[in-house]
Amino acid sequence: MSLIKRRDFLKSSLAAPMVAAGMGPSLSFAQDPYSKNIFVFVFQRGGIDGLSFLTPMDGHADRGYYEALRANGTMIPSAQLEALSDGWGLHPAAAPLKDLWNQESLAIVQASGLPWPNRSHFEAERYAELGTPGNRFTQTGWLTRHMQTAINIPSEVLMPAIITESTVRYSFLKEPSAVTMRYPSNFDFDSSYYEEEQELALELMYGVESGELDIAGSQALAAMSLIETIDFSGYLPDNGAVYPARLDNPSRLTGFGEELKIIAQLIKEGTGVRLAQTDIGGWDTHNTQGNEGPDGDYFDNVRDLSASINAFFKDLDMPAPDGGSWADRTTMIVYSEFGRRVFDNADAGTDHGWGNNCLAIGGGVNGGKFYGDWLGLHDDFLFQGADVWATTDFRSIFGEMLLRRLHNNKLGDIFPGFTSGQYKPLGIFSGAALQPDFNDPDLIFRDGAE
Repeated sequence: MSLIKRRDFLKSSLAAPMVAAGMGPSLSFAQDPYSKNIFVFVFQRGGIDGLSFLTPMDGHADRGYYEALRANGTMIPSAQLEALSDGWGLHPAAAPLKDLWNQESLAIVQASGLPWPNRSHFEAERYAELGTPGNRFTQTGWLTRHMQTAINIPSEVLMPAIITESTVRYSFLKEPSAVTMRYPSNFDFDSSYYEEEQELALELMYGVESGELDIAGSQALAAMSLIETIDFSGYLPDNGAVYPARLDNPSRLTGFGEELKIIAQLIKEGTGVRLAQTDIGGWDTHNTQGNEGPDGDYFDNVRDLSASINAFFKDLDMPAPDGGSWADRTTMIVYSEFGRRVFDNADAGTDHGWGNNCLAIGGGVNGGKFYGDWLGLHDDFLFQGADVWATTDFRSIFGEMLLRRLHNNKLGDIFPGFTSGQYKPLGIFSGAALQPDFNDPDLIFRDGAE
């Protein structure tokens, strides 16, 4: 995608009244049907305890080890778990996700994460969002590099990327077209005085050069003009979808539920969103983890996560232009920077670990299945006797999604240093497979091709 081309389009389309009146350029799609697909990246900040989210039940070979390891207050009785398959059960507050599992729209990759352990929140989060484990000084995020190398994102799309947070996330580092918008009502000038004059002055200023600041400024103005035409306060989710309310204030949605609701509306309004990121924090549960509900912190966080995602895909299950549904076009990955130790601590909490679950949900997901290599909870199969081994590199999951759902094969550019030998697709996603390009000059000489 050419940033200069996008800038030229933005300069010509900043006549906001034309967009509002429906006279602006249409959001025409490229011939590639994958250009219509949407990716939503959910980051669970803090390191979720994966062993409480997905737990071995009675009859599973690891149930006895689990009960012995979780003797300080975090053990969940088997009868309370939401049974899936193969002896595994979801946390009792994750029941809404079981609906997606039964619909074969949810896949769970076990024992995934960074290629080696890093128990620092700051570094592990940054490695995952930059897509360069071991190098936290990379200048761009992995989704930025996807946008730079993708050839099937229509240049006329006004809002290709949205972050429902107050600041740009590392995944979109230095991507000038990414728009941050936590509260749509605040996505405007602070004052209505001279608003038109301010907009015109900024249009002229950003139209002079073609640097990143000019592109980002033009993108923000175009997005603001589009957002002004959307009624967020009067939005009613489709199909009876109910985003969860806060326990302490039932008149308001949870922060995560509200953010997914905003993304769903932006998708269905035809704004052209192709990429979105949102966060759900509060997973750093060293003390009094609170697995049991309804007042436990972990229980409430799982409730929020599960109910919000269920409502999101129910809300999107509506016809989209050119056939199919918005839900069919939308794929979500839910990822956390690391897991927790397999044993709980004396404070009824869990400490930083390594391997964890990664969730793939929605369109193009071969769901109702577990993926990855689960080694077990016996001490012989744990890293340093304390952590679940991460047997699946997170880049294999993200890379397979890029190849099969977004049709971008430039994995060598998107994940610098990631090699063809390290990439191990698991069959999580459906779609026509592209040959991954790892910028490997020796690849052509393999398999007798010489």
